[in-house]
Amino acid sequence: MNIWTKLAMFSFYETERLILRPFFFTDVYDFYQIASDSENLQFIFPTQASIEESQYALANYFMKSPLGIWAICDKKQEKMIGSIKFEKIDEIKKEAELGYFLNKEYWSQGYMTEVVTNIRDLSIEELGLKQLSIVTHMENSASQKVAQKSGFKLYRRFKGSDRYSRKMRDYLEFRYTKGELSE
Repeated sequence: MNIWTKLAMFSFYETERLILRPFFFTDVYDFYQIASDSENLQFIFPTQASIEESQYALANYFMKSPLGIWAICDKKQEKMIGSIKFEKIDEIKKEAELGYFLNKEYWSQGYMTEVVTNIRDLSIEELGLKQLSIVTHMENSASQKVAQKSGFKLYRRFKGSDRYSRKMRDYLEFRYTKGELSE
């Protein structure tokens, strides 16, 4: 069984407070609420000015190829509040990079740490991955805290081109490797 078959098996996944599931087109209003506020996505992609832009982004970047992309939903409110996805999957090396975002109304409550920790464990135990990485902008201290609280260790600092502005930026890469004990 390959990683894509396994990802399909886990397209719906539940944590203590959250449900991870594929995106639905009906998520567009929750998605627009997140995507239209620059604070929510300052390190992810440009702010979306209209519901039509959010419809396009949702359909083309989150629904078109859904395996390895989850909508994060609050169980109590039954609302889509963010996303976590594999940015890159290397089946040969058994490695992947995680990317995520969360509605700012849910920041500092441990939701993203809960999601990242669960996806980390799923990746190692069920998907057979050996290593995960999280790349953050140097100034994104919140995402760095999530990585560290989820057992990822700082691996390197590097410069790279921002995918939207094309400007050179400083980044930090955090890694979690199977078999390493987290602190």
